[in-house]
Amino acid sequence: MPSVDPRDRYRSFDRLTDRLLKRFHVTSIRGQLTLGIAATLVPCLAIGFYSVQQLVRARVYELTESRLQAEAELISYGLREWGHGLANTLNTLALAPAMREGRVAEIQSMLNAMSSAEPRRLWRFWTASQTPTLQAYTGTITPKDKLEAERHLLERDYYQAALRGLPTYQVVVARTTGRACLNVAEPVFKQASVRQSNHILAAEAYSMNPSLMAKPTRGDLAGVLVLCIPLDHLGYDTGLHDLFKDERMSLLAGDYQQDFLADGSGVESAVILVGNSGQLLFPDARGGSDSIPTIEDIKTSHFAALFPLAQQAMQGNEVFTTVNTPKNNRYFALTSRVDSAWSLVLLLNEKKALSVLDSIGELQALVGLLTVLSALLIVILRSKAITRPITVAGQALEHISDGNFDIHLEATANDEMGGLLRNIQSAADRLRLYLAETTSFAVTQKQIDTAKAIQADFLLSMLPTSSCYEVDAFSRPALEIGADWYDMVDAGRYVVLIVADVCDKGVPSALYMSVFRSLIRSKLLDHAGMLSAIDEQNLAFVPAEPDHHDVVADFIRVAIEQTNSYMADNQNSSMMFATVFIAAVSKETGEVSYISAGHESPILVNASGLRMLDCSGGPAIGLFGSLTYAVATTRLRPGDALVIYSDGLVDARSPMNEGWGVSRLHELLSNVSDQSAAGVMRSITSAVDRHMAGADQFDDLTVMVLKWLGRS
Repeated sequence: MPSVDPRDRYRSFDRLTDRLLKRFHVTSIRGQLTLGIAATLVPCLAIGFYSVQQLVRARVYELTESRLQAEAELISYGLREWGHGLANTLNTLALAPAMREGRVAEIQSMLNAMSSAEPRRLWRFWTASQTPTLQAYTGTITPKDKLEAERHLLERDYYQAALRGLPTYQVVVARTTGRACLNVAEPVFKQASVRQSNHILAAEAYSMNPSLMAKPTRGDLAGVLVLCIPLDHLGYDTGLHDLFKDERMSLLAGDYQQDFLADGSGVESAVILVGNSGQLLFPDARGGSDSIPTIEDIKTSHFAALFPLAQQAMQGNEVFTTVNTPKNNRYFALTSRVDSAWSLVLLLNEKKALSVLDSIGELQALVGLLTVLSALLIVILRSKAITRPITVAGQALEHISDGNFDIHLEATANDEMGGLLRNIQSAADRLRLYLAETTSFAVTQKQIDTAKAIQADFLLSMLPTSSCYEVDAFSRPALEIGADWYDMVDAGRYVVLIVADVCDKGVPSALYMSVFRSLIRSKLLDHAGMLSAIDEQNLAFVPAEPDHHDVVADFIRVAIEQTNSYMADNQNSSMMFATVFIAAVSKETGEVSYISAGHESPILVNASGLRMLDCSGGPAIGLFGSLTYAVATTRLRPGDALVIYSDGLVDARSPMNEGWGVSRLHELLSNVSDQSAAGVMRSITSAVDRHMAGADQFDDLTVMVLKWLGRS
């Protein structure tokens, strides 16, 4: 095949253009440009839109299949869950003492209650014997129908399976109602220890298994509980009727027609439920008649073309295809298996599936037409004037991109370009105002420094001293403003230690800390005055007196409980909280009464080793109001050191994001029992700083060390 020179194609296009120009007597440059654009745009848009339509159509078919499969799976899941619900209901009723003991009056009452909740369901309780008797039931049954049902019950596969202890279901024509029903049977055992099965199979699965049916009937049965659901109500019971109102069913949603098989006008979507023995379970093609509908009924309907597909579904085969029905209706059809006994056939009108594609096609045609017309109008009317305002707009946008919002554009024309210039002017004005407002509300470094100074004042620069102890404290925030806090309050012959940690970090946590810090300190100072007054009056006080220790325990407990109640009731909109460790130490005996409100467990260091203090005093402050906190006690011996810390210490991260950890803290404290409080503090801070090695601090870090020296 001879090659074609690309230049020949261009020359051919030029010759075609020349012929058009001569044919329409176009001589001006503007006219030539207009005709050339039209001759180029129209065929390009037409070919492009057609190609897109074909690609989208193919994709719609693929997506329709996958979405129908997804909706079929959702329906199948719902049906399976419905079946599990039936099984659980029957199982629960079968375990009732009245059922197991055969108390007929109570059984009748139970069945009446179940019928009131679900009037469409019919309940039966049969004796388990070779001469079955209907002892309790719901609905209306004539004596003649009752006697007829008792006479022929042994012919039912579901009853025979139940006599052998097997729960089953079967579609039958009920002799008590004369209607096609789905009967679900559950054996009722006399002994509750006999395990009830939650797995119900079709009765046909048992009747076709000679080894199962050859088993002898059980002698430990109190009866057989049967639930009868008429097929004309099955759609309501399973929820299939409401399925088409479910927003999750984007394809099947719509107005459901119960009698669509008999309506030749067609439907938008439909669902058919088929049993593996050919039963047509939904919709009820015979309207609650005295016979069981089958897929053979489809042959005589307006959807006779569905019969081969229903056969495929009956055999459990999964198929996606299209079927044609009278009156030129074409449907997507998909079969899907629900379980070993039931299958679904989903129908979707092709017009509904392709409605979006048709709308897209109409929109494409409209867009193409408007594109051509707009292009021609722009070329004809604005070929020269259009460039000037674009240039002005570009220059203005360049100024805006450089941060210069002080521009002034004059939009004299009341057209799109004039609107563009006005919009640019409006955007520049708004950006200028926004920048001014943002700057005016910005937090300055001076404000941050002031906040840091205020927060630093919360931490005591001079801790209360005594000859019986040494104390040192250290706190370092992760951000510029922290939310950890330590404090000490001198209360006569007692000194109170506090270390607290607010959740999270930064400004919000610092604000929360300032509120609860002020509140708890106020409570402590109020109660400290009372405690000092008691000490002055009780000059003959014996340090180990239990009543006095109760006063001290109440002293810290009331302070914590009142603070917690206030924070939980009045400061809980932010959902913040604080962990607190508070301890009152007797200066005379070293007796420690303490509460840990959700805080890290302090470590008691002495010559014999380490011991973690009890941290089960109560939850963090601010979570729940009106709580009672538990006070624990311990005693310090001369040389003991109490190390209290926030979680920021053990959570300190290395450059490799490895936490320092409790084990490293324990290892360090095991070797510092002979050091002073300041020495222990230096060892801790030096070790954690070496671990961090310059990495950003993960959380606020606070440590307090109390070294007990004893009375001099």
